[in-house]
Amino acid sequence: MSGIRIAVAGATGAVGIELLGLIDERRFPFSSLRLLASARSAGSTVGFKGSSLTIEDLALADPSGVNIAFFSAGADRSRAFAPAFAEAGAWVIDNSSAFRREEQNALIVPEVNGHLLADCQNRLIANPNCSTIIALLPLAALHGAFGIERVLATTFQAVSGAGGAALDELNTQTRTVAAGGVPEARVFARPIIHDLIPSIGAIGANGFCVEEDKMVFESRKILECADLKISATTVRVPVPRCHSMAIWTRLNKTATLDAIGATLASAPGIIVADEAPSPGDAAGRDAVYVGRIRRDPDDPLGFWFWAVSDQLRKGAALNAIQIAEELIAAGRVHAQ
Repeated sequence: MSGIRIAVAGATGAVGIELLGLIDERRFPFSSLRLLASARSAGSTVGFKGSSLTIEDLALADPSGVNIAFFSAGADRSRAFAPAFAEAGAWVIDNSSAFRREEQNALIVPEVNGHLLADCQNRLIANPNCSTIIALLPLAALHGAFGIERVLATTFQAVSGAGGAALDELNTQTRTVAAGGVPEARVFARPIIHDLIPSIGAIGANGFCVEEDKMVFESRKILECADLKISATTVRVPVPRCHSMAIWTRLNKTATLDAIGATLASAPGIIVADEAPSPGDAAGRDAVYVGRIRRDPDDPLGFWFWAVSDQLRKGAALNAIQIAEELIAAGRVHAQ
């Protein structure tokens, strides 16, 4: 597959940088690589595999000749420019929220519903929200083995999930506080250092924030379970990298803790840890780490588990790369 031509839109952002690292690390097959970003970054260069690549202005880029385009440029820019790449014949894998709710656009976690890519007709594929991806690897495994009646999830999401500027803000606030100063907030509504923010995105009329609504809708779509009872609370915490989650679920049938643990341990992309995993355990790694599996003492069908994963990898860039790899394996990508 040496003739595959790829493009990365949003190449200077946190996910774009992670994508480039994974393209190298996984030896993704390509013959040419184009980097696209805003006009502000156009003309600058990025080192990659011993060479220097010049960044193009996404707004002016010619989409012709691209086989796979990874978009991590934000929802507005994806809506504005991604369709042109798909119309020009590229498979577009978009990491924003722009197309996730569109019925005609597949929403893919390869370990869960990657089989849809073999027959997918729309060339614009949506990458789910990072929290949805991380939660669904264990939930899908349990749903397949025992059936799931209800899910309650609380997420503890790292600042880098809001982009590189958010991570820079946490680092700046850390230095400011260490020096005895008063931290300032620009990216978040208030300083995140030594604090947390118990909602992510605007809160709607139903009392749930945007991030929580994303998890509900996307989980139902990916699992093809429109009546799944699922609710979430999403929290931003002063952790640089990796999202953590406390998840309660009620199964449709009884299962021992050993059976639950064995099901999770045998599922692709999951590592069951002997001790509760932390963000430090998952940073820079591909798996979703699961621990603290325990039964609800008041409900024989209910139990809790703890999950942690690197949201820049499995929650974003890695999932996109895996989608592309599935398309190649299914014979859907043809070099022009």
